[in-house]
Amino acid sequence: MNSKIIGIVILVVAIGGASAYFLTKSDSVDTNSFPNQSISQNEKISLVINTINPPKSIDDIEEAYKVASTSGAGRTNLYVHWNQLEPEKGNFDWRVTDIMMKLNEKYNFKTTLFFSVINADRLGPFPSWMGNQALGETLEDETIRILDSILTRYENIDYVIFAGDVDYHFQRASGSIPTYIEFFDDVYSEIKSKHPDVKIGNSMSLENILNKGMEPGGSFELTPKLEMGDFIALSYKPTDTVGDINRTPEEAIDDLKQSIEIFPSYPIAFFEVSWSTSDFVNGNNDDQADFVKSSLNFFEENESKIEFFTISRLFDKPKGSCVSQDIQSIDGSGFSSNSFRLERVDEYVCNSGLIDTNQNEKPSWTQLKINIPK
Repeated sequence: MNSKIIGIVILVVAIGGASAYFLTKSDSVDTNSFPNQSISQNEKISLVINTINPPKSIDDIEEAYKVASTSGAGRTNLYVHWNQLEPEKGNFDWRVTDIMMKLNEKYNFKTTLFFSVINADRLGPFPSWMGNQALGETLEDETIRILDSILTRYENIDYVIFAGDVDYHFQRASGSIPTYIEFFDDVYSEIKSKHPDVKIGNSMSLENILNKGMEPGGSFELTPKLEMGDFIALSYKPTDTVGDINRTPEEAIDDLKQSIEIFPSYPIAFFEVSWSTSDFVNGNNDDQADFVKSSLNFFEENESKIEFFTISRLFDKPKGSCVSQDIQSIDGSGFSSNSFRLERVDEYVCNSGLIDTNQNEKPSWTQLKINIPK
């Protein structure tokens, strides 16, 4: 299998959250408080909020927020794509982010911003006006400028991730790590000087770290080189290298425990943690429910070391809608083709919600609501 394609597939999982909606009409949000909101919310427990089908109006998105607000979670992710936010230099299109942030405020969700200049194997995606980019002073200046604009506009954002799945990126380009560290430190210093209360970090894929032996003492030790910023953000799926679930819920919790051992000097932020119920990738409802319950217990036992813990995601989505159509299929048989991996990614992600496409609650939804630490 083409390893570069695998990395890009992982990128789709990492950034395919609820905020990647691009509405064409000028919707607005009623910012009155949600009536009769009496549920206690834990701002360290996060939920990726999505709709089953592409929303046709702000009302469709708000319905998902109403459901999410009953869970007890008090945080969600905001996924912002540079090419959508700034299609022309200095000309920002705030329509989508304004909608999402007003809903976050209305339903009392703190916000983790994902705005990435690295997405697994590639830099970007960047707006066309930026042309080809490389890590360096020009990209530093532009990244500082746009992050400052976002954080100045939205005071509810208190965490920023601006490089996603850096383990995938640097496992094939470890020689460029010093260049990236310099880039990160320069952006970090400038943003912290202007927004001192915002915490900044990168994200990595915990299952990739463990599957490839990137942990300290592993066969391809890499993680000690990637420790920077205020926290280490981790995504997690209990899968092997081709996308099938190959852990029990108990073994998955052991993976989460190991993450604290891998990064003993850094707070951990669990950015996207999921378990699919698709039997195509060896998932089922019972294991998902067990994992949600056990992972929340893990969070409570280790809360002092964890910045936040994010369950991904609220709703299932229809089959075939969870992998970007921009990914080119590679012909061939068996593992020489990427269709094997793409099919598994789609099955996994589309069935990783806590509520199915018929809006029937899975057992994991109940486990989330009753096990969130109050």
